Amino acid sequence: MQKKVKRKFNFRKFLFFIIFLFLLYMGISYLISVKTKNIVILNNNYYSDDDIIYTAGIEDYPKFILLNKNKIKDKLLKLDLIEDVTINKRFGFILEITVKEKKILYYIRSTNLYKASDNKSYELNNMIGIPTLINYIPENIEKNFVNKLSNVDSEILSMISEIEYSKTTYDDKRFLLYMNDGNMVYITVSKAELLNKYVEIIKKVDNKKGILYLDSGNYFEIKEK
Repeated sequence: MQKKVKRKFNFRKFLFFIIFLFLLYMGISYLISVKTKNIVILNNNYYSDDDIIYTAGIEDYPKFILLNKNKIKDKLLKLDLIEDVTINKRFGFILEITVKEKKILYYIRSTNLYKASDNKSYELNNMIGIPTLINYIPENIEKNFVNKLSNVDSEILSMISEIEYSKTTYDDKRFLLYMNDGNMVYITVSKAELLNKYVEIIKKVDNKKGILYLDSGNYFEIKEK
């Protein structure tokens, strides 16, 4: 008959286990209680940092570990000019919000609205550095124009003062752009992206003033003094 061996209670191991559980509890409690230390907003041009923070509902810098990234993203996507949002939690209890905004292409003088890269018009506060559309564009042509103009660099768009729809008998997709530097540029919708080379082209003609034809022929006509 086997004798039952009575195990001796190991108080030291039990104590270490209790201490471990206590430290684990304290650590988890601390992580849950720590508020967001910093909020970093990236790539925003049309909305201020405060606009984004208040729309996201995080103006009180909530507890970091409890932040729900999907809820924040859903709130920000309700802003008219926000196209996409990427949210990351960084070391040091830092919340990083990277937004992708729709591009504002031009101001429509007749309606006091702004046309964006999604082909929708928005009522916005006065915006600086945005071209003004001075006349009417047929809807089907404007849609294609907006699509092509969306691929033009913002720096180039800011150099345009006014946009005029200027069709001819052989090209109903022709536009005349009045530039802030005194030049004029003719483009057709299919070649609108050539505007990205505007600065390079003007440098080649020693920054002289004139008319740049990008609609056909791609040449520069210097103005006579």
